[in-house]
Amino acid sequence: MTAAEQILEAAEAAAGLAADYVRGLDRSALQREYKNDSHDIVTAHDRACEEIIVRELARRVPGARIVGEEGGERRPVGENTGAHDEIARIDGEVTFYVDPIDGTSNFAAGLPLFCVSIGAAIDGELVAGVIDAPILGEVFSAADGPLRINGAEVEPRRTLDARDALVLTSYPGYRAHRELPEVAAGHARRLADGVSAVRNLGSAAIELAYVAAGRADATMLPSINAWDVAAGFHLVQRAGGSLRTWPGTSGQDRPVQEQPAYVACTGPERLGVLDQLMDEVQAAREG
Repeated sequence: MTAAEQILEAAEAAAGLAADYVRGLDRSALQREYKNDSHDIVTAHDRACEEIIVRELARRVPGARIVGEEGGERRPVGENTGAHDEIARIDGEVTFYVDPIDGTSNFAAGLPLFCVSIGAAIDGELVAGVIDAPILGEVFSAADGPLRINGAEVEPRRTLDARDALVLTSYPGYRAHRELPEVAAGHARRLADGVSAVRNLGSAAIELAYVAAGRADATMLPSINAWDVAAGFHLVQRAGGSLRTWPGTSGQDRPVQEQPAYVACTGPERLGVLDQLMDEVQAAREG
C-alpha cells in the first residue's frame, strides 16, 4: 500500500470504532451543552467519540499530530505494536483533522444526518479522508485513488448549470448575519434566485460528501474549521470535483483545509454565482 492508503486505513478503522459506539447509543434523550451559544452545542458523546478516535489513530500512527474539534491539537503517545511500522516512517508530518460528530444538532435531535469525519494530510497536503455516516450506513472514503462509497468506486459527474443546480449550504445563516449583516441579507436573495434549489443538511462534512458523490452540484460556507472540511475537501477532489477557498483574515499561505471560506463543486465546472458571493465576503472582511 502507498502511504496515503495506509493512512486512510488507519482513519477508516478509527472512524468505524466511533461509528459503532454511536450506533449503540439510545439517542432518544441526549443531554446537550453549549460552547459559545445555543447555535453551537456539544454532547458527552462528541467527546467520547473523539477519545475513541484519538486512541486508535495514536496506536496505528504513532507520533501523528491530531487536531480535533473537542480536544484541540495534540500528539498522543500510542503503543506501536509493530503492525504499522511503515506508517511511522512516512517522510513528513502526518496530521489528522478529526470531527467526532459533525452535525451535533442533528445528532442530539435524533436526526440521522450526522457523521464521523477524519481527514489526513502530510506536511499540510491532504492525502486521505473518510466520512462515516453511522445511521445512514454509508462510508465515503478516498486516498490516492477514486472516491468510494462502502467500497464501491464512484464515477465523476459534471456540475450542472446554475438554473438546474442543487446547492447544499447553511449560508447565509446565523453567524454570517451576525458578522456581515448587510452582505448576508443581500446574498440570501441572490443565492435563492441564482440556482435551482438550496438545501441545508446541518453537516458540512455530509454536504461535501454528497457533492463528491454527485448527489448535489455544489456546497459553500464562509466560515468553517479544518476538522469540518479536511476529509470532504479531499473526497471532492479525488472524485473529480473542483474546490476554491478564500483565506479570510488568516493569510494566503495556509493549506486549503485551514482557510475559512470555500465553494466546492461536483465537477470541474464552476458555479460563478457562488464564487462571486464568496469573493464579496472576502472583500468585506478585508475592508
